[in-house]
Formats: sequence, C-alpha cells, structure tokens
Amino acid sequence: MESTRIYRVLILLSIPQLNRFIKFVQSPYHNVNVNIERLAVYITKSIKENMEMKDKEVIWGLLDTKKEYSDLRFRKLCNDLLERFEKFLVLENLDQDLILQSNLLLDSIRKNKFEILAEKQIAKSAKRIEREIDQSADFYLQRYFYEKTIQKLKSNYQKSLEVKKGNGNIYSELIKNLDAFYLVEKLRIEIDIQTFKKQYKSYELIDTGIPIKNYLSNQYINHPAVDIYRSMLRLFDESENKSEFYILKDKALKNINSFPKDEQREIFDVLVSYCIKLVNKGEIEYLKEVMFLYDWGIHESIILINNKLSITTFRNYVFAGLRILEFDKVEEFINSNLELLDKDRRENALNFNLARLSFYRKNYDEVLDYLNKVNYEDIWYNVNSKVLLFATYYELNELDVLMTSSESFRTFLRREKDVQNVRMNRYLTFVKYLTKLVNNKHRKDKVAKIKNQLDSDKALVNKQWLLEKIDELL
Repeated sequence: MESTRIYRVLILLSIPQLNRFIKFVQSPYHNVNVNIERLAVYITKSIKENMEMKDKEVIWGLLDTKKEYSDLRFRKLCNDLLERFEKFLVLENLDQDLILQSNLLLDSIRKNKFEILAEKQIAKSAKRIEREIDQSADFYLQRYFYEKTIQKLKSNYQKSLEVKKGNGNIYSELIKNLDAFYLVEKLRIEIDIQTFKKQYKSYELIDTGIPIKNYLSNQYINHPAVDIYRSMLRLFDESENKSEFYILKDKALKNINSFPKDEQREIFDVLVSYCIKLVNKGEIEYLKEVMFLYDWGIHESIILINNKLSITTFRNYVFAGLRILEFDKVEEFINSNLELLDKDRRENALNFNLARLSFYRKNYDEVLDYLNKVNYEDIWYNVNSKVLLFATYYELNELDVLMTSSESFRTFLRREKDVQNVRMNRYLTFVKYLTKLVNNKHRKDKVAKIKNQLDSDKALVNKQWLLEKIDELL
C-alpha cells in the first residue's frame, strides 16, 4: 500500500489538509462511490494515527466491498481515489484565488445569459480587483480576463452609448493589462535564461521573440512588478552597476507583499545571489547585506516553507556573520531562529553552529564541548565537525592528536560511500594541506611553498583559515 501513488501523496499532507480531503470525498456531489470514501478514511486515519499499513488484501476486506479481492480491482480503486484527490487539489487552489473565482462566475453568467446576476457580480468583481494586494503577472492577466468578459457582457447598444459619451477607446484597459502581463512574464523568462546561463556556464543563444526594450515605455512605470523585474534583469548586466542593487532592494522592501510567495522568493534569490557574486570577488562587506536580506526574508516569511527555515539557510547565515565577525548577531540569530528548524535537526544545528561561533571567538575548549554533542550519523555534520575539530586541535597545539585523527579521517573519507555526496576531495585536500603545515611549521621556505600551492587551489574547505595560519608562520 505504501508504494501506491495515492498513499505517497496523502502522507505529505498536513492534518488540516487531510481533514478537508475527507470532507471532500464524503460529499455526494464529488463522490458517490462508498468504497472510495472508505479507502480514503482508512488511509487518512492510518496516517494521522501513525498506524502501520496493512496488506492490500486485508485492506480490501476491511472496506467490505462485497466483491472478491483482485489486484486489478484494488489498483482501480486506488486510481479512482487519486482522481478525486486531483480534483480536490484543483478546488483547493481555486479557493485561494478570489479574482479567478469572480472571473469564472462572470463568464458563466455570460454564457448562461443570467443577466439578472450580472450587474451585482460586476460591481463585486471590480471591488475585489481594487482591493487585491497581489500585483504580480497573474493579477494583470486576471484583470485582462475581467475586462474582456465585461466587454462581452455589454450589448452593441451599450457600446454605442459609450462611444457617444466620449468613451470610444473601450478596449484601452484590456490592452494595457494584457501588455503588462506579457511584459512581466517576458522579464521573468529573461531572468530565468540569465540565471541558467550563469549557473551552467552556457552561451547558447535563445530566441525570446520581440525584444523587451520595445515594451519598456513610461506607461508601465507605475506597475511594481514591471519595475522590479526590470531592475532584477539589470543586475545580470556585466557592468555590475551596484546602484541598481540598492534600487532593487528598496523597491523590494516597499512592494514585496504585492507578489505571491514564489515570486517573492525569486526576488529574494536574485538579491542574495548578486551579493554572493560580489563576496566571491573579494567584496566581503556585502555579507552584511546578505545577513540583512536573510533577516528580512525570515521576518516576511519569504524564505520559510510551511513556516520552517531550511537548515542550509540557517548555516549560511551563521557562516556569513562569522566571516565578518558579527559574533553577537550570529548568537542572537541561532537562539532566535532555532525553533524554525525541523525538530529532528535542531540539536545538531545548535551544537555545531555554537561550536563554530566559539571557534571564531577563540574559545577552543567550548568548541570541543559542543562538538562532543553533535550526532555524527548525519554525514554533513560528520565531515564538517571533523574539519572544525582538526582546526581546534591545531589552535590548542594538540598536534599529535591532530595527526592521528586526521589519518583516521582520511581512511574514513576514502571508504565511506555517502561522503561522495559532500564532495570528498574538498575535505581530503584540506587534510592534506593541514598535515603539510604541521610537518613544516618551522621551515619558512616550505611554508611559503605550501602557500603558493594553496593560493591556486580552490577545491577545499576552510581555505581562509589555512591561509591565516600560514601567514602567522611567515
């Protein structure tokens, strides 16, 4: 049963979602097959109560179908339930889009010639559009459909009256909204193309049709979506006009709630990626901007998924803050945002990141205490804790322990298959340079040679710390 698609999607739902789905299946309008309802109730109850799923034949017997079990019949029942679930997803999505609901209702009124409902619904739809916070591309598309339906609802007589009153250009709003939708989506596609090219170092020419510059006229300046996506695209310009970053940042801070969550994350990602690009070129002060953006992203729930913060984002914030010596800010972040992580990740995140913080504060005994509390079953924490541990041994001048431990670590890296997922060579290279440094601490000529090799080697972790230790010996 666990291998069926219906079980695999239902187990991903929250309890409130499961409850809503059961109500949906139990509605005679959406389902008249009692066996589908019984199967849905059994699966959702098992998920909510964390019960072990029984064999298919046993489940079939519990459903009391009055028919003999066959694998074909059971699979057909599961597929029927999956079809109901897919319809449920459509309605759940529709339930969250009030403007789309209004447009569908208006169109239904038009098609069925329910003139008695038209006037009131047009007024309601107009108010709903004016109150809408979301000003993304889809907003303009729905406004276009609204204006289009309104024009279709009007009789030729009404249209002629409008012309006589001086409202001859009755399609102007229709055209403006369609153009705004087109332009925002075109800008988003252009940004995706630029992101793809940089990420995969591709130089492929992609024909995007009519150039965007043909549409970037002053009439769209007041559209936040057009304005923001235009600034985002400019950040991909190789001239790297930094003023554009601050322009985009200011626009995003003022207008971020005008976009749905997925587009908010697009804006956020472009801002952070631009900062990281500058940091990688040596402008480390932009890590302050990265920290600011992460704080903002958490406060506005931009980077939270189901009210949870990813462990990667948590670690990135800590690393950024430590690099620019914002120790107090990092400590506050760890303590304030730990609850946003999944429960099973909190303890390791707390101990490892506090160990990192203690290392930067040069409280090396505290580093050892925190690392002793880290669960090494997670391969990422295993290898990165060892790197931090070896650096701590070096700082404490525990060189014999360091050399013994590093050799064991090398053996582990070569044998452990899971390490392939965390780029084994980056850790092996770190150990190689560290042991070279320990063996040649008192030979400046050798240390200088190690530095020359290290300067040109990018494939290792903790490179900055190694360079600092080398400089201390020269």
